[in-house]
Amino acid sequence: MTDDAPTKPQYDTRDAQAARVADYLEQHHASTQKEIDAVCDTGCISRVLSAMKNELGYGIQTGRRLVLCASGSRTRSVRTYTLTRRPGTQSDLFTPS
Repeated sequence: MTDDAPTKPQYDTRDAQAARVADYLEQHHASTQKEIDAVCDTGCISRVLSAMKNELGYGIQTGRRLVLCASGSRTRSVRTYTLTRRPGTQSDLFTPS
């Protein structure tokens, strides 16, 4: 094999994919799905973002940004994603006295 061979998709757990996406979003706020998927290799970025928000306890804020299209003659609005918090264990609300 040569070093120029394309990389294969990573087959890993949803938790590992979510951690990669969270690491990326910490450094690159307001990223689009296309930007995230190009770097994080998740397979289906919309499923990962949905799982992060609804199942895994990550805080994901959505927004909008205009990007150029049609060879720069038009713009369109795309959804952006920003990480607001990572999941963590809840602190003990009732400490024994």
